[in-house]
Amino acid sequence: MEASKLYELATTIPEYWQEYLEEKIKKIHENQIKAGPDSMSFGIVSDIHWRTNQMHTAALMEKILTDCSIPYFFNAGDLFSGQGICKPEANIAEFIDYRKLFARIEGKCLIAEGNHDAVYSTFEAPDYYAQNISLSEFYEYYFRHQSQYPDRVFGPTGTYYYADDKLHKTRLVVLNTHDIPDDSVKEEGRPVYHKFRITGTGIRQAQLNWFANVALDVPSTDWTVVLCTHEPMCYSLDNRNEVPGYGIIVKILNAFKKHTKFEGEELYEGQQAHFSTKISVDYTGRGGNFAVWVGGHTHWDYDLVLDGVLSVATLNDGMHNSDRNPTPHEAGTTNEQAFDIYTIDKTNHKLYVTRIGAGNDREFEYEVF
Repeated sequence: MEASKLYELATTIPEYWQEYLEEKIKKIHENQIKAGPDSMSFGIVSDIHWRTNQMHTAALMEKILTDCSIPYFFNAGDLFSGQGICKPEANIAEFIDYRKLFARIEGKCLIAEGNHDAVYSTFEAPDYYAQNISLSEFYEYYFRHQSQYPDRVFGPTGTYYYADDKLHKTRLVVLNTHDIPDDSVKEEGRPVYHKFRITGTGIRQAQLNWFANVALDVPSTDWTVVLCTHEPMCYSLDNRNEVPGYGIIVKILNAFKKHTKFEGEELYEGQQAHFSTKISVDYTGRGGNFAVWVGGHTHWDYDLVLDGVLSVATLNDGMHNSDRNPTPHEAGTTNEQAFDIYTIDKTNHKLYVTRIGAGNDREFEYEVF
């Protein structure tokens, strides 16, 4: 897309959004006042799916973050179209355009990898999404730009990290659920670890160690943690196809909240053997609070509590309409986009979720010990 058109989309809010947006900004302010000075707000947008998007999200998000003094928002992945059959250059071109669109608020964006983002195919059906962009090339275009913002603390691969709102004692953590060992290929040239399929969706030992021992090493027990992954925990269990590492994460988070020890393992065989993990961590006398595990991927709003850990999925921002979405996307209306603004009420242990676009506001409680 032409740079001038992208700039116009990034900076112009259509007239039909104006009154609606002012009402939503007022609602966010009301939630922040209700939650008090210790509250923290953040945004989340997911499944932008570039070529199916009306592209007003950047301008809308910028105004909300500015008017409501919100330091960060998550992009929970699936930025790319997910065309199935394309060359890797098409994905890279889309990401370059995305960065232009969101340039004015890129420093506030915490991006996660989605299952569409590193995959491509030059084959006919049924071999859609059959190849991976190389790990080094994907890092170059998708994650390297994050390193210019000094508030990020990265894990060794630079694809998972956290950022702090120090004033409101909140840590936002992004994990990478497409954590493959290397770029190995089979004789026919297909990847051994396929990022779109079973061998490429999960979290490996090193990343879990970093999460348990670095990301959750918060400054004091009155800090609150929020976790973002492309596929949220609620998706994993709803589809009876648990993402490797998720069971361990739930147990780690419970130990973190309860200020206790945890030691456990998940063992996998065959194609998923590289996701086998063994973790030992001790939060005695430390740890903190955990508010919510957010993500997208589902293309519908969904929530679930497992062993006291709340997980919430946000409706896709692209124009795809799932049968489970009661409020369809419609171009030229305020339903054309969909993203959320969360406000954490630490006193009452509640989350006030304001929907911008298709869908509804929501409210949740989270468990504190």
